[in-house]
Amino acid sequence: MSLFIRPVAGALFLAVAAATAVHAHAHLIKSEPGVDATVSAPHELVLHFSEQLEGAFSGATVKNAKGATISGKATVDAGDKKIMRVPLKPDGGGTYKVNWHALSVDTHKTQGSFSFTVKP
Repeated sequence: MSLFIRPVAGALFLAVAAATAVHAHAHLIKSEPGVDATVSAPHELVLHFSEQLEGAFSGATVKNAKGATISGKATVDAGDKKIMRVPLKPDGGGTYKVNWHALSVDTHKTQGSFSFTVKP
């Protein structure tokens, strides 16, 4: 009987370990402005992640409706390494596109994109 239990227990352990590793990635939890939000011209984009970030390997860019980059250098918040801040220079109304990439402190990479609208 123990010959059967050991392989099953080992397989169960590996399945649980793999599931835990999946949750270790830095996923975007929320953003300010929010995904698909309509806002007045913001001066900063704030991205909140599920895990701490490596600032040197994480970043974001924001492009206006004309495709011009209107964002400055993204930085990880010194007080909360789960937050990335991106200064913005709003340039009129329209749909703005955000592209972000993050490296969590446990070396997992994630990336994504979303849009928000700026009122004219």
